[in-house]
Amino acid sequence: MKKITLLFLLFLSTLSFSQCLTALYGQYPAATFVPNGSSCDGLTSQTITTVGFASEYSLVTLVSGQTYTFVSSISSDVITISTDAGATAATFGTGSVTWVSTVSGDVRFYTHLTACGNSTISRTRSLKCGIPPCTPPTVTYAVVTNCPALTFNVMANISNLGSATSITVTDNQSSPSQQVTATGTVTFGPYTNGTSVILTATNDQFSVCNVVSNNLMQTQCPPANDNLANALAISCGSSYTGDTTYATLDEDNAPDGFGADMDAPNVWYSYTGSGTPQSVTLNLCGSSYDTSVLVYTGTSGSLTLVAGNDDDSSCTITTRSKVTFLSDGVTTYKIAIEGYNFTSVGAFTMDVSCAVVTPPAVANQSCDLALIVPVDGSVTTSDNSYGTTNPNQPSCDPFGSVQDVWFSFVAPSDAVDCLVSNTTMTSLNVNAYSGTCTTLTPLTGACSSNLIAPTTKNLTGLTPGAIYYIQVWSNASEQGTFTLKLTSVGLSNTSFNSDNFNLYPNPVKDILNLSSEKTINSVKVFNLLGQEVAVKNFDSNQVQIDLSSLSSGTYLLKIVSENQIKSLKIMKK
Repeated sequence: MKKITLLFLLFLSTLSFSQCLTALYGQYPAATFVPNGSSCDGLTSQTITTVGFASEYSLVTLVSGQTYTFVSSISSDVITISTDAGATAATFGTGSVTWVSTVSGDVRFYTHLTACGNSTISRTRSLKCGIPPCTPPTVTYAVVTNCPALTFNVMANISNLGSATSITVTDNQSSPSQQVTATGTVTFGPYTNGTSVILTATNDQFSVCNVVSNNLMQTQCPPANDNLANALAISCGSSYTGDTTYATLDEDNAPDGFGADMDAPNVWYSYTGSGTPQSVTLNLCGSSYDTSVLVYTGTSGSLTLVAGNDDDSSCTITTRSKVTFLSDGVTTYKIAIEGYNFTSVGAFTMDVSCAVVTPPAVANQSCDLALIVPVDGSVTTSDNSYGTTNPNQPSCDPFGSVQDVWFSFVAPSDAVDCLVSNTTMTSLNVNAYSGTCTTLTPLTGACSSNLIAPTTKNLTGLTPGAIYYIQVWSNASEQGTFTLKLTSVGLSNTSFNSDNFNLYPNPVKDILNLSSEKTINSVKVFNLLGQEVAVKNFDSNQVQIDLSSLSSGTYLLKIVSENQIKSLKIMKK
């Protein structure tokens, strides 16, 4: 009894889940569709509408005893037929429903999403009437390129003859027909590029059972360097032009990064160094469409991303690309030129320039090598020239090349004003982060891009004693020097003058000596994790603090003198 009840409940659940009689969007079209009786051969499709919705119906006039097949162009649609104005379902199914009509008159032909859902995505509602006298063959058609020859063939792959004992395949170009009596492939051509070819596979016993192809055509051959295997070699000081309009997407599983995705038709180039390291710049600013460029090492199916760019702010049209990468002089680098997305194709120019590699001006090229800077209003001068490019994109520069340098500071008890100023860097970008180098979290409102004048970012909500990071970057063509100044907002007017302040020795092994013209009230020592590792209170202008118990490394001092504060960096031997 329990099993019977369960099965009955499952049946009811399936029934209520499958047949759908609601119509959120009502009837469409307004006119009742009357099938053409002369086309009731069981094979000819008659279109009711091409812009139907889900949770909608069409009225169709049927003849009792006739066989009808109702079809939605969306194969997952639930189809329901009602003969009583939507009160009950006469039949239902998914994708298509074949039914022998029990009435002569109008019926409702509903389409719904699964679970009777609604949608305004267009679908075609159509029907066939009658019983086919034969089973059509199963045929797929394809274009076969003959490039670089400017011709193509077309192929019909017959995987099932249906009810035929023989099938004849013809084209619309007056080529000799081909007859088959077994499954297999037939080929027509060659045709000149641009020729519109249509193939028809016809049951020789019942000609109404035929399968007609769509328009088959090769407009133009892909570029010679359409695939990685045929990459064209490039050289320094040269310019190259090309077009991705008829290119295909090759190596689409290659890594993405640097703001660029391998997701559009591409062409390939290669660069092999001169034997000595070089800085190589690929300039696509003169291209006619929204480009991106990716640089790899490795082989097909196993490429390693080296550099890339989508949009470069130094281009007159900023949706064009420019990238600089460092060649070791011996490796062959694979270069993919593509568009922003799959629909972005067109003509491009690529200017290649090379320069002798100059070592980076500073060491702090990554977060883990961040330069510690004090929060005391002192100015730090830096330079991002010839630095490495970060594959991660800050939120305010999602497509640019991020040639960055890094700084860190220990948060005071107040907000911090971060002043960045261009010197030779022509366009500056900045962001600030909390967390660790492996789990950085951007500070709200800190990210700014394309700065050409001194700019102050007010960093608030900081945890006193915690380590924070600052990232400054540009692309390679805008690289150069800049200055950074961090000031505690609450102490910006009270930091004491260091002209009459002395600290020695630095580096220190054990005893650190401090002297000032003013009374020193306390000294706190922090490690680079922001943890307080030593503290001592004083009431003198000459003091000592024993650091012998500390491990070797870099530490920050926070010195309080007559309600004024100064932060200093020391090295422990």
